Amino acid sequence: MTGEIMRILPRTLGLVAVAALIPLTTSAGASATVNPHAKDLESLGTAPGNAEESRSLTAEVHQAERDDSGVLLSVTWSIENTGGDQVSMLWLRDRSYSYSGQNFAGVTAASSDGGFRYHPIMDGNGTCLCSGSASNDLVQNLGSGDKVTYWSLFSVPDDIDTVTVEIPNFEPIEDIPIS
Repeated sequence: MTGEIMRILPRTLGLVAVAALIPLTTSAGASATVNPHAKDLESLGTAPGNAEESRSLTAEVHQAERDDSGVLLSVTWSIENTGGDQVSMLWLRDRSYSYSGQNFAGVTAASSDGGFRYHPIMDGNGTCLCSGSASNDLVQNLGSGDKVTYWSLFSVPDDIDTVTVEIPNFEPIEDIPIS
């Protein structure tokens, strides 16, 4: 029992510290940095769309980086329209979780063994710490050949070295290394 508590305690304390800082960085308009351009990022993996609304789209993961404390995992991902027609992106905004506002809270990181699924962190106001209306522009329509980049922030155990990124209506993007 004591060993289990000692294993969980550092992660719990880290999450409490993050929760205390989140209101300072996400209140009133959330001051997130501008998304990097996907063309400037390397590709760690891609996946085709697997639903009618995503059939001409490709999802791509560019970065999966831990913060200095090892508690937070930031994932940068993008969607590219490889088809010939403009595609509505409104379906990608997830409403199945209790996050407030429009966001991409449906994007998850799963342990590579499939044992655990991690959802984006929510701040004290119920806002997803992921791409959303408070942090950056959500593209309503994606033109042919266009690509848009987004991000999601997760809390995952420090003993996980790779994740599978799951974006709704796309095949899973497996074995993404965490740096």
